[in-house]
Amino acid sequence: MSAEPPAAEPAVETGDVHDPSTESWRRLNPLMLLVHPLRELIRYLPVLLIALVAGAAGGEPWWAYVLSGLGIVFGVLRFFTTTYRITPTHVQVRSGVLNRRTLSAPRDRIRSVDVDATLLHRVFGLAIVKVGTGASHGQEELALNAVALRDLPALRSELLRLAPPDASTGAEPPANLSRWSPRWVRYAPLTLSGVASIVAVVFFVVQLNFFEGGVLTRLAVVQQGIGWVTHLPLLVTALWGSIVLVVLASAVAMVRYALSYGGFSIHRAGPHTLHISHGLLRARQITLDETRLRGAQLSEPLSLRLAGAASAHAIMTGLGRQRGGVALLAPPGPREEAVRIASVVLGGSEPLDVELITHGTRAHRRRYTRAASFAGVLAAAALVLQLSGIVSPMVWWAFVVIVPASAMLAADRWRGLGHALLPGWLIARSGSLNRKRAVLATEGIIGWTIRRSFFQRRAGLATLIATTAAGRHRVVIPDLPHDAVWPIVEAISVRHVVEGDAAPVDADGAASQGARADPS
Repeated sequence: MSAEPPAAEPAVETGDVHDPSTESWRRLNPLMLLVHPLRELIRYLPVLLIALVAGAAGGEPWWAYVLSGLGIVFGVLRFFTTTYRITPTHVQVRSGVLNRRTLSAPRDRIRSVDVDATLLHRVFGLAIVKVGTGASHGQEELALNAVALRDLPALRSELLRLAPPDASTGAEPPANLSRWSPRWVRYAPLTLSGVASIVAVVFFVVQLNFFEGGVLTRLAVVQQGIGWVTHLPLLVTALWGSIVLVVLASAVAMVRYALSYGGFSIHRAGPHTLHISHGLLRARQITLDETRLRGAQLSEPLSLRLAGAASAHAIMTGLGRQRGGVALLAPPGPREEAVRIASVVLGGSEPLDVELITHGTRAHRRRYTRAASFAGVLAAAALVLQLSGIVSPMVWWAFVVIVPASAMLAADRWRGLGHALLPGWLIARSGSLNRKRAVLATEGIIGWTIRRSFFQRRAGLATLIATTAAGRHRVVIPDLPHDAVWPIVEAISVRHVVEGDAAPVDADGAASQGARADPS
């Protein structure tokens, strides 16, 4: 693996592109004439729901039907205005109903091929193919919507310049590197996906009620429900509300987990090609170029960590900023499985569980100082509210929980803080509520950032950030002793000089290129 140099041209260009190639322009699958109008109709379902509810309440929102009709018309026009072609040097897509544009991606910049097939696409045997080129932020994504499922293997091989698939050889299918099991769904309630879904539904309901002068609250069934709840004691309402929320959020999380990660599999489609697929109703597939692999990351949120679970991601260049430079390797499941699959993908000998170096007593003290400061701010706010007569003195009983919880959080954050520098690898771990352990190949580091806040300077600490070419991804080592920062930078930079990959470090402790210090 070697660090990827900056591209000489943007990965995706917008505008009129002149290509002397004689390759003809092709249209997408004609079945998209059915898919796009139906997708637009589904997209406008909230608007139609508003119309139906408003009609039941006595309103007449004619504008909802007009908007839905226009969406269907534009969905049909997208077929006639979208063409694409694959030339020896570029992949180009022309699209746009009112504003015509051409997106062009150099083929030598293609790093991944992402296949997304929603339930509606799968009904018609279609999928969306997204070409990953590591385009910078703000540039549009190049996508082919929609391609027949039977044409995907040949198209994927053509885009990634792989050997075309040969079904006549009768070769055994590649082994599945993942051991995903439906039993892993038990970890879903420990994530926040169910709560997030409920919050999204509540937000939609609240927005819906703003139309037509509170259209929901005018319905008889809603008024009866509100009246029944208001007559219950507050404690009973809070208790039953909490129970219903936990049960509902757990059920939603388990359903989402099963639908999103069902059939999760990883296999190698070639010597340097990783193919990942998952999903029941909405099938997702992504094919990655392993030569762009720069490391792995274990994510261990507190709730999953208490259950001995974690998820794993690959750190890769060329995935674009939307993915943040990471690709899912293992969904939330047993930690040993997340470590195993990450090790297999990285080659089998990477230090995913190596013992880390602690950051000393000053970093330890800083963890408890920040926890005490947080509790102090809450205490000051409680005092102001009590003196203002807004809350009763009973508010101080909350600190029976707040103070010990802050101390335990500080202790856990200290236990999770550490780093290690091994030949070819930089390992960093930090966090408590969302602990992450990153294993980064040093040859994938393209720059450094050193940050020192006012309080860090007083404590003799600094935060070291290793920047990679993997989108927005970066490896952060917080609260390092200040005298340990530059030895890490120098050790990695000097090793790169020996290998011919990077510039040397100046004698005054500043790298001649690729490193920068925050002015604070």
